[in-house]
Amino acid sequence: MAQTLDGRLVAQKLRENLAKKVQEDGVKATLAVVYDPADDGSRLYVGMKQRAAAKVGIATQDIAVPAHATTEEVQNIVHELNENPQVTGILIQAPLPEQVDDATIFATVAPEKDVDGLGVTNQGRLFANEAGDYPVAATPKGVMTLLDHYHLSVSGKTAVVIGRSQLFGRPMAALLLNADATVTITHRYTPAEVLNRLLAEADIVVIGVGIPAFIRADQIKEGAVVVDVGMNVVNGKACGDVDPAVADRAAWLTPVPGGVGPMTIATLLMSTYEAAIRAKENPVQ
Repeated sequence: MAQTLDGRLVAQKLRENLAKKVQEDGVKATLAVVYDPADDGSRLYVGMKQRAAAKVGIATQDIAVPAHATTEEVQNIVHELNENPQVTGILIQAPLPEQVDDATIFATVAPEKDVDGLGVTNQGRLFANEAGDYPVAATPKGVMTLLDHYHLSVSGKTAVVIGRSQLFGRPMAALLLNADATVTITHRYTPAEVLNRLLAEADIVVIGVGIPAFIRADQIKEGAVVVDVGMNVVNGKACGDVDPAVADRAAWLTPVPGGVGPMTIATLLMSTYEAAIRAKENPVQ
């Protein structure tokens, strides 16, 4: 039976340490969240982030995007936030209304305020494995922090990332590669026989495609580490992308809920704090 990668426990420790740092440093951090209020998931996540931020001493501003806003209009919102010295971090909560191009909005955020690391500058730094302090997408970074907490090294391991989004799959693969894993990216359109062959050899599997029970126990290598980034609702209950029976073959498995989700929020708050520290140390003249 797989051991649990307890994201709630690790995230709680991260938040407690962050609250102490915010108080000791006297830093004033404000996170602006741009989101679509018509999206149920976005409203839920924004509320969770708002409450978590308040507990560690980080202020929030929630900016609802009008239903018929154009990409240019949302860009103007972001430009104003970029110029606002009181805002130290900006998060674009995707998806925005369907007529708005999310990637364009990600790229509009000033790199120093891009706390989710989704702009082209910070993603370029990640893919170049650039040394230094810059934001990285919160979910993949949270996954790496969780693995590190349980002393699960990825160096020299074979990893399969299932999902290719800008928010998760691509930065997840880059972080694993930068940590010396051998990485393959797959997705929901990867032929089943190809995916099965890759999973049979994978020491580490990280999945986020939004399809319940997308991965079955018989596909997983005995003793693998399986990280489930999926969040779905089936019959009123939250579940991930991994069939629960995977626990019978995996050595380690994240629960859903209580695995990656709490780590994402804690990581985002830490990135917001770090952005505020950088702004304090390097004020705009």
